[in-house]
Formats: sequence, structure tokens, C-alpha cells
Amino acid sequence: MTHDSGRHEPPGEPAGPGPGGGSGPAPGAAPTGPAAEPSPQAGPTSPTAGPTGPTGPTGPTGPYAPGALPHVPGALPYGPPAGAGAPWAGPPPGGWGWGAPRPPKPGVIPLAPLGAGDVLGGAFAALGRAWKQLLGVSLLVFGFLGLLGGVVLFTGYQGFEEAVLELEARSTPPGTDTVRSFLLGLGALWSGMSLLLLLGTSLVQAAAAAVLRGAVLGRTVPFGTVWRQAWSRVWAVAGGNLLVALATVVPVFGLLVLGWLALLGIAFSSSPDAPELPLLPPGWLAPVGLLGGLGLGLAGIWLWVRFSLAPAAVVFEGLGPVAALRRSARLVRGAWWRVFGIALLAGVIAAFATWLLQMPFQFLGAVPAAFPSDGPDGTDLAPVLTAVAVALAFSLVGTVVAQAVTAPFSPLVHALLYVDRRIRTEDLARSLAEAAARDPWPPYHGAPAHRA
Repeated sequence: MTHDSGRHEPPGEPAGPGPGGGSGPAPGAAPTGPAAEPSPQAGPTSPTAGPTGPTGPTGPTGPYAPGALPHVPGALPYGPPAGAGAPWAGPPPGGWGWGAPRPPKPGVIPLAPLGAGDVLGGAFAALGRAWKQLLGVSLLVFGFLGLLGGVVLFTGYQGFEEAVLELEARSTPPGTDTVRSFLLGLGALWSGMSLLLLLGTSLVQAAAAAVLRGAVLGRTVPFGTVWRQAWSRVWAVAGGNLLVALATVVPVFGLLVLGWLALLGIAFSSSPDAPELPLLPPGWLAPVGLLGGLGLGLAGIWLWVRFSLAPAAVVFEGLGPVAALRRSARLVRGAWWRVFGIALLAGVIAAFATWLLQMPFQFLGAVPAAFPSDGPDGTDLAPVLTAVAVALAFSLVGTVVAQAVTAPFSPLVHALLYVDRRIRTEDLARSLAEAAARDPWPPYHGAPAHRA
């Protein structure tokens, strides 16, 4: 069974009926009738001025006409262009002003330099076009992480409850070995969960870029193709994210933890009954760690924006982690504030949507704490720990649901910023328009060249 959307016209034949509804002229036949000489007064609603008409941007004489660029069989339009580094060629003669042909828009964005509204609108349009694919990947990723977190939470709650009840029955504070074991275990658990979260986030970023690569050209990529493309590039995306995290997040977090531990050491040293904890740094490192962490945080933001287009470069161009970071740095050069502003706005939108989705679960988790069932002496901690566990469980479920819905939005925005930067600096719009007009179903990695 052949779908109309996947039907290909034989080369050299007319693409469809003529302006009057009948068949177009035979190949090579001279045009006759009124269509032979368009009226000079033909306005933008005239068939000759449409996107595919003789004077349209993708018509036979337009700047994006099929065949205007050399066709390389099997080549993806997002690969490194032959003339990489050439600036955008600009609009067609006469511009895109009132009454002139608009830039072609085969998919979620116009094939021209994008404004902030185009980027955000394109991200929402891609979400609406491929919400099943993106939501499916997000649910698989964050559902697995939530299930794993639930197991860790349940196991840790049992041990934590026993330890707290034991400490409650004791009259002396815990020893050095107990505190050291607790801190090391907590650090190992946090590190493991952070690596899993990094891998899951990288998979969502790769899936968003795979979806957008087709959505820009007006094509819907099936879930299986999205999953194969995302999984094949997830390790390169995760490698780039890990390098960025090691350069930005880890030093900042390390200094802030150092400052916090130094403050904790000051608090312990002021108590005569507190045990001596050799792991705590001296108090004079508190201002060094806190102020140094804030200073490195500003440098980390600059580096994060500079490398924020690397995941899209990995998926669109098939680059490795280091090459993608260099590619992102070149594309962001000269547009740091613009990329930062649009990315920040997208982050605020995603954070607000996440907060709205988590609110019902936070409310349900707070219900047990509103009706405490304390013991007769008012010192029983078991009901308090139960209320805390219930609140954490509802918070975990709310986080999984909210992240599954909102996580693809920011990666879509960054992928559109990547496309915009290449349109502005490498004239990618011409290649995209050529690909959109040439082949409705271009070959994907691991997918057939044509859809039947």
C-alpha cells in the first residue's frame, strides 16, 4: 500500500495539475494562453507568485529552485557543506517585504535567519508534530530513572529509619567512623545517580535533534527511527556533556561543598561535646570555597553557552564529542548573548511548566504531614519518617511525569539555534530548501530511502 505523502513524481514530468485544475503541458511544449505571459499586476495571490510558481522561491526560476544546487545521492542536507563558512546569501532580489514571496517553510520554521519567536515557535511546533516520539523516549528514560530512584529510596529508607531510631535511643553523638561511612555512601550514591541522569538526558537530547532534523523539512520521523538514531549517537552526546560538566559543574560544586564542609567544621568545633571529624576542612577555607565557587560559576555559564550546540552537532553532522564541542564554539562565536538569552528564556518556560506539573504531586505528598500521628509522649519519630517517605515518593513520581513532558523542549530550542547559526554563517537555508523540494523522504541512518 502506497501512501500519497510518499509518492514520487517521475523525473521530468509535471508535479501536478496546472493552475486551472487540468493537466500541465507536456515536457518541452511551449506554454500557450494567458499563462505564457504573466500579468505585471499579478499579486501575491496569483498562482505565478506562489511558493512553487514560476516566480516563487522554490519555482523553476526562484532562488531555491530544484536543481539550483548539485545533488549528491544519499547526502544529508545537514552535513558539513562544501562551502562551509560562507555567509548567508540573503533574501531573493526584491526582499521578503510586503507583496513579495516569503521564504519557504516546508516544516516547523522558515528557511531564513530565525528570530526568538521563530525558535520558540518552532520548538512548540516540533513538540506538537512529534509528541509521541519525544514523550515515548522521555518516559522510557525518566521512568527507568524514577524506578531506580524508588528502589534506592525504599532501601535507603529502611536503613535510615533504623539508624535514626538507634540514634534517638542513644545519649551520645555518633562516632567518627559512623559519620565518615555515611558521607562516603551518600557521595557514591549521588555520583552514580548523576551519571545515570547524564546518560538519560543525553538520550533525550539526541532524540530531540533526530526529530527536528526531519521536522525542519516537513517530515515526521517514526519512533523506531528516532530511537535508533538517538541510541547510535547517545554515547558521543554523553561524552560531550561529561566533558562540559567536568569543566563547569564539578569545579563549582567541589568548591561550594568545600566551603559548606568548612562551615560545618566551624559549627562542630564550637561545641565541646562534638566528636573530632578529621574529614572536615579548616574554617578558613569557608570563604575561599564559597566565593571561589561563585566566581567559577560565572565562568561555567560562559563555557556552557559556548558548548551548548554540541549535542545537535553530534546528531546532525555525526561528529565525535571533542569535534562537536569545537563546532559549537565556532557557531556560537559572535552570538553568545543571543544564544544565552534565547536558551535562558526556554529554560524559564520549561521550569515553569515543570513546576505546574509537579504541584499536584507535591500537594498529595504533604497530606500525611498535615495529619501527624505522634506517640503519646510526643517523641515517636516513626510517623515523621513515614510522612517524609510518602512526600519523597510523591515528589519522585511528580518529577518523572514533569521531566518526561518538558525535558525535550530545551534540546529542541538548542537544536533550532544550531540550525539558525548555520543558516546565518553557512547559508544552510539553500541546502535545506533544495532537499525539501527534491525528496519528500530522504534516507536516514538505518531507514529505507523511500517510504512505501
